[in-house]
Amino acid sequence: MKCYYLFLDDERVPKDVYRYKDNPLYVEQVWIKAKNYDEFLDKVSERYAEGYLPCVVSLDHDLAPEHYALGALTNFREFDETAVTIPTGWHCLKWYLRFCDVNDLQLPKIMFHTKNVGGMQNMVALIDEYKFNKHKENG
Repeated sequence: MKCYYLFLDDERVPKDVYRYKDNPLYVEQVWIKAKNYDEFLDKVSERYAEGYLPCVVSLDHDLAPEHYALGALTNFREFDETAVTIPTGWHCLKWYLRFCDVNDLQLPKIMFHTKNVGGMQNMVALIDEYKFNKHKENG
């Protein structure tokens, strides 16, 4: 399988993220961009059918105005993923982990460029749980 770089964000582009993350990948690589849950699923599914897998996925959490409003209630320190009607980056990641599991794929490098601390903690916990369960299965 060939690989690509996948960037999920509703507003920013990779060079915007480079300004505060200082990771050269954001300016040295060509990224496939998705702005929301549906685009994310479509990009991953379509590229997989063409023989491509992401080698790096960079995720934003807040993908819609309701996410910013909900996050602001706790100054972005906590985020209740069940309280939204539009999927967040957490929902994209949850789908992607299931996609990898069903297709018996290794996880690529996953990076977070979100500024939502609570949302990022939720995404990190999702990956930790996935890896724990995979280890338990294979252990």
